[in-house]
Amino acid sequence: MRRKIDSALAQWARGKADRPLLVRGARRVGKTYCVKELGQSAFGAGRFAYCDFQTNLDQLNAIFSGTTEVERIVSDLALFLRMDIVPEETLIAFDEIQLSEKALNSLRFFAGSGYRVIATGSQLGLTLRDRTLPFPSDVDHLYLRPLDFEEFLWALDQEKVADGIRSCFVDRRAFVLHDDALDLYRRYLVVGGMPKAVSCYAQNGDYDEIRTLQAEINQTYIADIALYAPPEESVRIQAVWASIPKQLARETTRKFKYADVSKGGRERQYRAPLAWLEAAELVTLNPQTNDTTAPLVARDGGSFFKAYLLDTGLMFFRYNLDAQTFLDDEARGLLSANFRGALAENYTMQALTANNLETFYWTPGTTAQQEVEFVVQNRRGRIIPIEVKSGDNVRSRSLVAFMDKSKAPCALRLSAKNFGMTDRVFSVPLYAAFCIDEQALMQIG
Repeated sequence: MRRKIDSALAQWARGKADRPLLVRGARRVGKTYCVKELGQSAFGAGRFAYCDFQTNLDQLNAIFSGTTEVERIVSDLALFLRMDIVPEETLIAFDEIQLSEKALNSLRFFAGSGYRVIATGSQLGLTLRDRTLPFPSDVDHLYLRPLDFEEFLWALDQEKVADGIRSCFVDRRAFVLHDDALDLYRRYLVVGGMPKAVSCYAQNGDYDEIRTLQAEINQTYIADIALYAPPEESVRIQAVWASIPKQLARETTRKFKYADVSKGGRERQYRAPLAWLEAAELVTLNPQTNDTTAPLVARDGGSFFKAYLLDTGLMFFRYNLDAQTFLDDEARGLLSANFRGALAENYTMQALTANNLETFYWTPGTTAQQEVEFVVQNRRGRIIPIEVKSGDNVRSRSLVAFMDKSKAPCALRLSAKNFGMTDRVFSVPLYAAFCIDEQALMQIG
């Protein structure tokens, strides 16, 4: 399965072995697969020293507990794996390295050693809180998230569709396969970007099997909460996790409300549980801002925000709807507009996060009578609003209000409409959200 991170991994593998590389991300997003693919394609049999801390934790932990000397560690690893480890030529891979604090700390000793080391880490934002050793320096970082819509198209052998979307985004011209792309986008909302779900869809398109996989992934995350969260916080974390879909489908503002987690809920009860989910990379927060000029600042230090799930497929699963009902045009039209809007927003947040963009949502004051779903700034300090509409009804007083108050050079409106330009508003189909990255923002602004 082709991933965007593959090119960065290949570039690192071609370079000099100066610094270890740590691939970070939530569980089940495909870190192990990508590292194994790199080992097999760039190094080959006999030159890929793979160490799995999940299955061999005791043996590997003993190796790193005995010494901090690189040569001694490598010698013991070679013995453990029963293979030769050659500087520069062998890729040493540590999978789920966060399970061993001393192994994670040892990464810094490999910098400049001549050994090529790559590691994967899940839940590092949680693991680091209880560390007694410092986090290693001289380590490069890459982040892997669920497949975005472009990667989804690649998995379906629809590269030409993906390339066409990018071309039309740049040229701001209508896409001739607009209806087909919208259909694929809606299928992505149902399937999501978790690799196993995408693989299942590419192989047989069985939505019942996909739903079973999503249920298993969701249960894995719930089990992780019970296993890794502080016992006194576990129940509250699960309550926050359960509340997010309904919060995003609320009829009024989709701002996260602690009182919607439990009756009478307060920030002091649920802010730490929410932070746990964010550190585990299971949710992404989008803070509110009242600013219209750079630099954008979160209102009240980030106390007001929206919360999104890491994957649109898991979000759809949590709404407990049949896939075929959603994919049928007539049946979908009978579903709640708030539900359709929540899916579109979560999808957009997932796309912008995959492109490493810092986002806010905007209101002019303390109320939500006017709201723009996303605002971003580019490196020139230009502010660009991104409005999200789940259908083709694109009337919006909020976007007009923001444009009047700000000096935004252009607004982006994501909707079911084709590419087009009206005044300073660039109409972008929802399926093209993956095109919105820093380079695009610099060109627009």
